[in-house]
Amino acid sequence: FVTKDGRVKILDFGLAKLRPPRNAAAGSEVATQKQMTNPGTVMGTVAYMSPEQVRGQDLEQRSDIFSFGLILYEMLAGQRAFTGESQAEVMSAIAKEEPPDLSELNSKVTPHLEKIVWHCLEKKPEMRFQSARDLGFALEAMSSPGYAGVPPASLAGKMPASPGWRNRLAWIVAGVTTLIALALGVAYVRRPALEAELLRFSINPPEKAKLFDWPTISPDGRTLAFVAEVDGKRQLWVRPLGTTTARPLVEVPTNLPYPFWSPDSQFIAYFDTKKLKKIALAGGTPEPLCDVTTRSGGTWNRDGVILFASGGIIRRVSANGGAVTTFISIDTARGDISHSAPTFLPDGRHFLYHISNPDRTKNGIYLTSLDGGETRWLLSVDAQTVGVALNPADQSQGYLTFVRQGALMAQSFDLRWNQLVGNPVRIAEYVSALGGARSRYSLATNGVLVLLEKAADEQLTWVDRAGKKLGTVGPPGQYTFPRLSPNGQLLAVGRTNPQSQLNDIYLFELASGAGTPFTFDPADDARPNWSPDGSRLVWVSTREGVPNLFQKAASGAGQDEVLLRSTYRKEAHDWSADGRFILYMETSQQTGGDLWVLPMEGERKPWVWLNTPAFETQARFSPDGKWIAYQSDESGPYEIYLQAFVTGAPASGGKRQLSTNGGWVPFWRRDGRELFYLTASGKLMAVEITPGAELKAGAPKELFAPSGSRVSTERGYTVTGDGQRFLFVTSAEDASVPPFTVVLNWMAEMKK
Repeated sequence: FVTKDGRVKILDFGLAKLRPPRNAAAGSEVATQKQMTNPGTVMGTVAYMSPEQVRGQDLEQRSDIFSFGLILYEMLAGQRAFTGESQAEVMSAIAKEEPPDLSELNSKVTPHLEKIVWHCLEKKPEMRFQSARDLGFALEAMSSPGYAGVPPASLAGKMPASPGWRNRLAWIVAGVTTLIALALGVAYVRRPALEAELLRFSINPPEKAKLFDWPTISPDGRTLAFVAEVDGKRQLWVRPLGTTTARPLVEVPTNLPYPFWSPDSQFIAYFDTKKLKKIALAGGTPEPLCDVTTRSGGTWNRDGVILFASGGIIRRVSANGGAVTTFISIDTARGDISHSAPTFLPDGRHFLYHISNPDRTKNGIYLTSLDGGETRWLLSVDAQTVGVALNPADQSQGYLTFVRQGALMAQSFDLRWNQLVGNPVRIAEYVSALGGARSRYSLATNGVLVLLEKAADEQLTWVDRAGKKLGTVGPPGQYTFPRLSPNGQLLAVGRTNPQSQLNDIYLFELASGAGTPFTFDPADDARPNWSPDGSRLVWVSTREGVPNLFQKAASGAGQDEVLLRSTYRKEAHDWSADGRFILYMETSQQTGGDLWVLPMEGERKPWVWLNTPAFETQARFSPDGKWIAYQSDESGPYEIYLQAFVTGAPASGGKRQLSTNGGWVPFWRRDGRELFYLTASGKLMAVEITPGAELKAGAPKELFAPSGSRVSTERGYTVTGDGQRFLFVTSAEDASVPPFTVVLNWMAEMKK
């Protein structure tokens, strides 16, 4: 501060820090002194922090040199060196960006003075002045008689009579303000920036993690959120990239919670069963925001607007909770099937989202705005995940990332006109994807990229009723929803192609272990179900855009035949023992997942069997065809329910709940006298059933907890007809949980 009488005072400069004496003995009390501030804690006034202070690293005198340079810059330029909409943006700018040239903001600043400022503001401490004494010497040189253009007399009356370093430094700052008026106005050519190099490193999972999934980087690029399962608990974790320590925030459901960040990087929103919630980065109690049916990603802007996809449509809610409104409905006249994965652009008004449409010319990423107006198609991709980063050299330009045929691509994006420029460039060969649609990568606004390049190898593993491993089927890979043929000799299962990240149906002969592909189209084919005589298979395919039901002879003869087309996403669940009906789930904009029945004779006109505000799925006919077991989230977490089935009629009455502590994926024993299901923690449960007009069910009993398995509704399992053996998708014997890959400075590749 400059006082009214022309004196300079430096106020509140720097932070006190407890440091041990230089020659402290090894056994002295110094080693046990309490630290009042935790290591890694970021403290100070954000706008005047050094890069190492922003990162929470150890500080020494060269950090103060940087802060002094920031003050010097602000005095000369009339504005701060680093600015932003939030503290997180300011911190990111300090760590990664360069301030505008002083000579462009103030033509009177001399080249020599500007060089001193830049020397103070070097990102690396070793490149700055190494002490305040060196800095003071450089400033004093400007007022020496040998420095051209500065009359020594201009400072003669203001220099103190008894020079001392503390007073001299204060008067040097005063001299700088005088030099603004006396500067020569010579243009300064700024030093060339160092060429950034592409940098890749790995982030390993927490110790004992059985699952490490869904990397989600904060907008400022400093903190990573992810889903991990440790000691049977599936939780949302966070880890600052500058540390090696991660911590769990909150327990999440078995289904992936699709987390996304607030724009200031201080909160994480996520889907928890039937709720959208948010939790502070610092921890605490999650706050419910609104009810949801299905989940398919979300995005959050700086005005507190959250957009999320649920029930196939884009909905809007305040970041403080409240009423939910439908923002974009499905245009059925255009043939659209569903909307997913909204992503705000940096302006916080425009956003991208994915439209699924059977017409390939209409399927892909679209752009629109909160303010209404034109909805514009940008590019054709099946993978829904997109990312947007700013070009650090030109904030009006950015990069759009997307996945095509399993590879991560980036393309220049003009943020002034919101349009793609040039050709895409491949920046990663493979990105793991969930069903080929939701790619496991995340991009920060400043360009920090985190991805899961390859999911952990899995194995189809046999276990008995005690959980003892009996053997494996097929090679390691990525598998979903295995189903045994009625005679127990064949296995149909979804298997992910590691290159395209798309699923195909494979058939394995259990006697020999030989496997062959059953489907070959470039789309997702999954959830196989056998006809009761084992002669045919029905499955779900996305080859027409919306997941429709297809069938073909189990021998592979003939062509794939469309069994059922409809507007919304479907999943085949079961084929009745008499061959008359197929049970399937279809999503709805209003009620989430509903259970439908497709007759396999006559006109084959399906009817809705169960339609409620809850999400019903994973349904199975009882062997006698009189009951249907299914999972529903009507009470919050998924539980297993049982209800009577009457041909041609919707479900009515007679419903009972079988599970008591969460339930997923029910299976009947062939004689109908036992029903199996999984708990939220992955335990396999069994319920004794007494068939009859008044069906009776016993209390659930735990059989075992599958060791190392990834049991969830994304993987499934199957059981032999006698209920003595179970086939699970487990971690491969020698496979470790793969790390995430962090990629920095990939934008440099775009310029080559």
